[in-house]
Amino acid sequence: AARDNFEINTDNILAILGASLYWAEGGKTQRGLVRFSNGDPKMIKLMMIFFRNVCKVPENKFRAHIHIPFSLDYHASEEYWSGISQIPLAQFFKTYRKPDGNKESLRKTLPYGTFDIYVCDTKLFLTIQGWIEKIVLSFND
Repeated sequence: AARDNFEINTDNILAILGASLYWAEGGKTQRGLVRFSNGDPKMIKLMMIFFRNVCKVPENKFRAHIHIPFSLDYHASEEYWSGISQIPLAQFFKTYRKPDGNKESLRKTLPYGTFDIYVCDTKLFLTIQGWIEKIVLSFND
């Protein structure tokens, strides 16, 4: 019922949502690197739409990186995330296979590991930071 009664009536909802998710989950320490990490395929799909449609990132600028427990099938993970993101495997960095330890719950909740989207673009980094500042300022009147 909550979903049915929730109205989205702004033209720039994707820009606001993408910038807000980046604020929460994006890399902010390297000025020239736009990096977004998550293990939720729905969030990755949404951010790829944001990067493609709002930010106008050219396809050849995308890079990807996977972090996965050593015991999981990294080939299946690479195919999975390539399908979700539509980033070709040729644009992936080498998958990081971390030691398992006692992380059984991670293998269950993140069966394909976590996925990082990379775009090397200082202007885009600064643009997204500006959008975040605008969102914050709009609530601090």
